[in-house]
Amino acid sequence: MTKTLLDGPGRVLESVYPRFLVDLAQGDDTRLPQAHQQQFRERLMQELLSRVQLQTWTNGGMLNAPLSLRLTLVEKLASMLDPGHLALTQIAQHLALLQKMDHRQHSAFPELPQQIAALYEWFSARCRWKEKALTQRGLLVQAGDQSEQIFTRWRAGAYNAWSLPGRCFIVLEELRWGAFGDACRLGSPQAVALLLGDLRVKATQHLAESINAAPTTRHYYHQWFASSTVPTGGDHADFLSWLGKWTTADKQPVCWSVTQRWQTVALGMPRLCSAQRLVGAMVEEIFSVNLA
Repeated sequence: MTKTLLDGPGRVLESVYPRFLVDLAQGDDTRLPQAHQQQFRERLMQELLSRVQLQTWTNGGMLNAPLSLRLTLVEKLASMLDPGHLALTQIAQHLALLQKMDHRQHSAFPELPQQIAALYEWFSARCRWKEKALTQRGLLVQAGDQSEQIFTRWRAGAYNAWSLPGRCFIVLEELRWGAFGDACRLGSPQAVALLLGDLRVKATQHLAESINAAPTTRHYYHQWFASSTVPTGGDHADFLSWLGKWTTADKQPVCWSVTQRWQTVALGMPRLCSAQRLVGAMVEEIFSVNLA
């Protein structure tokens, strides 16, 4: 029997559910044009819905289903799960965009504008509630706890199925979607600078140790990508591509080159790079998006 995505690569990733919820709200994605990538998204959707006992929604093509149906499912899932502040924010932002669009082509769903408006208010209210709850609990303490937890997993080999830069990307993204990212979005500029500075140091040190080199020792980029001791293709490659689908070759050349391995590397990807440069670039690319 084929191993499921959630028992395989997804087993060690906490951000899968909130990412999927945003993915579902946004619908079909032309940034994943290859057929096997679309198939991956469908597989992931069916597995996630089965896990939360919503098998009746697992018919094929839900990601391309009419907007009204997708939003109904998004609301249902968001009621069952705790998507986190970033997912709630991104969904609310997408609903705000939908409110400005002309939906007359959806004549089969005449109440769609009212549905979008109601959901926007609901998700916006949840964002405000979540933000208040997070700030009352102590953002820096929660960020530190999550950072320690994720780095412990990295050191224990939880992400070893990916290349060294791939592991680092996953660590940074797990942090962005969790309490660490919440602190970077909601904390003071001084707190954010402290968090990101500490993150650069820890990630650089561990990435350098993983390749048995000093933090400033440069290697050709293909050495970094070939540094995994286990195969990194198949589901693991598709998972990494999905996790990094928000990146573009122009704006996030390093993260794009690390995650979209079915493409050639971006022009902005340094051909010779140290652990320090890789981490610095990925932290900047990932957390500048986080703060936007």
